[in-house]
Amino acid sequence: MNTRPIPILSWAYRPSSLREVLRSPSAFLLKLSCATPDIGQFRAGPVHIICVNHPEWIYAILVEKATSFRKMPAVRTLHVLTGEGLLVSDGPTWVKHRRLAAPAFHQRRILSYQDIVIRSAKEALARWRDGEVIDLEHEMKRLTLTIVGRALFSRDLNEIVSGLSRDIDTALEYVNGLSSRVTLPLIGSLARRNRAALAAIARVDAAVRNLIAERRRQPQGEHTDFLGMLLAAQTEDGQALTDEEVRDEVLTMFVAGHETVATVLTWLFYLVAQRPDVRSRLEEEARQAGDADLVAAPRPYTLQVYKEAMRLYPGGFTIGRQAIRDVRIGDWIIPAGAWVMISPYSVHRNPRIFPDPERFDPERFAPQNEQKLPRAAYIPFGIGPRTCIGGQFAIMEGQLVVSTFARYIRLALVNTSPVGISPQITLRPDRKIEMRVEKLGRERA
Repeated sequence: MNTRPIPILSWAYRPSSLREVLRSPSAFLLKLSCATPDIGQFRAGPVHIICVNHPEWIYAILVEKATSFRKMPAVRTLHVLTGEGLLVSDGPTWVKHRRLAAPAFHQRRILSYQDIVIRSAKEALARWRDGEVIDLEHEMKRLTLTIVGRALFSRDLNEIVSGLSRDIDTALEYVNGLSSRVTLPLIGSLARRNRAALAAIARVDAAVRNLIAERRRQPQGEHTDFLGMLLAAQTEDGQALTDEEVRDEVLTMFVAGHETVATVLTWLFYLVAQRPDVRSRLEEEARQAGDADLVAAPRPYTLQVYKEAMRLYPGGFTIGRQAIRDVRIGDWIIPAGAWVMISPYSVHRNPRIFPDPERFDPERFAPQNEQKLPRAAYIPFGIGPRTCIGGQFAIMEGQLVVSTFARYIRLALVNTSPVGISPQITLRPDRKIEMRVEKLGRERA
């Protein structure tokens, strides 16, 4: 079979592109992916990056030929925070950890977390006064940290660890700089060691180790949360996780279960505030669910809204792989050693699959429309053997938060000027999003 040379993304070598790299390496890499039609390549010194946007080839890379790729080296920079957790590890370590962590995310286990999500959301609502202006992203991070702490560790982390969310933010900003340094080595001097960030990482590490040590002192089997299941889990040959391995997975869940869901919820409420028709349908569905039946009642439209928010602003905007051998994808050969960059943010904006892709339209995920999507055209949690282990938890959490809010409050934008993205580890807003709280019915203060 004949092969074709992968097109070179020539625009990326212009002087203006170098200025973009120096200003924001992550934004440049995202632009690189978004400017790639189906496939394209870019070289930066020793780094060879191939961007892939075609769903068929993405499916081949992440599913059919997954064993021909490993994690992209830039992903390894998360190691300074999460150690050898599931986001970073490969090979036998990843297989072992995935197998031992999986029971905590079984469907029955996820359903048992629903009351925690609703209770935490209602407590957030109770803190806000009618007419109060809130910092949306800050409040969503506070809420998701509360949910992660209670569902996965049976603790109110905001109460026992002051500033934990802020320290995680600081740590992730530092990791993002390290990642850019590895991906684009020419800007390496811009990502020096940062004392404040390293101190933040040390505080987060100490908090998690204290949680583990405290739990070790309690009777085994007393807790059935994520931490308890990790401590009790054993492989078929009786091998258990060490405290260091448990620490790595706990921190991984902090990052994946706190930062990413908070980011999606921030964008979702920003989008809904601009669409009164969508807001009205959410409110009506929440009213029909009723307070007592909020857990059991179906929320199909809420799910559509959440999925559409993840299409536009997926929690993780880059999936990176490195070829360990020459791999044929379509008419192309991805050479051994090349880095493959797949961006859900870019893939989800393919106009051939999602017409008028920048438009917020939950109807794209009505059942009759969603089932027509090509495989790998919608990948907010990845696809294949490395699919995010907490994806179903995130969907459950997001649906219930949105439905709970829609029943009791409206969030109105204070500043209606457009908000851009600031690519870090997640797609953060480029400015503060302030919302005015409008309480509904009996919840009015």
